[in-house]
Amino acid sequence: MKAIFKKELRSYFCSPLGYVFIAVFALVTALFFFIYNLVQGIGDISYVFSNIMLLLVLIIPVLTMRSFAEEKNKKTDQLLLTCPISVGEIVIGKTLAAYVVFALALALTLIYPLIISFYTETAWATVMCNYLGFFLMGAAFISVGIFISSLTENLLISAVASFGALFALYLMDWVSGSVQNPVIAAVANAISVTARYTDFSMGIINISHVIYYLSFIAIFAVLTVTNIEKRRWVK
Repeated sequence: MKAIFKKELRSYFCSPLGYVFIAVFALVTALFFFIYNLVQGIGDISYVFSNIMLLLVLIIPVLTMRSFAEEKNKKTDQLLLTCPISVGEIVIGKTLAAYVVFALALALTLIYPLIISFYTETAWATVMCNYLGFFLMGAAFISVGIFISSLTENLLISAVASFGALFALYLMDWVSGSVQNPVIAAVANAISVTARYTDFSMGIINISHVIYYLSFIAIFAVLTVTNIEKRRWVK
């Protein structure tokens, strides 16, 4: 697993992909930080994160599209599956590499609350809750993207399908608050990934939300492993 992790992480930075992902994330977050925190004088970093959820929907498919799709496209997946490690370790290695790239992009934004602290008292516990919740939400999105990447060998299809799936998840919070049917509203709220971030943004670590995110990630990891295992046996 360690070798897979290192190989995957290296591949992100041996190509422009990792740098572009981090640069776009940094640019957009800087824009919202400037608008909300500097221009409007708001001392709450959650305004930045709440407004860049859609950004994750757009750029995470770019981060995850090549995870397995490129392996299948280049026929290197057959070599990968013959390695003396389990499919689960392969999936975990690739997923952790994507998490690290996302974490690096997120870590760059730590300068924003530091800047805010020069002008007003900063509730660092609340800030850290924001970062924890946002990372968990991004990790859940990444798990979906990697699963979809395992379904196809076409990178474009992988990216577009991941965007569609993540956008549907993004809309669940809106659906739960807009539809009149209580059953549909309850189902939408139950699967909404973004709704769980609200408590984190207020500095509340709700254990049930943490468990939800971890369970969500685990489910899609299992689905990815199952899909790859099925292809291995078919071959």
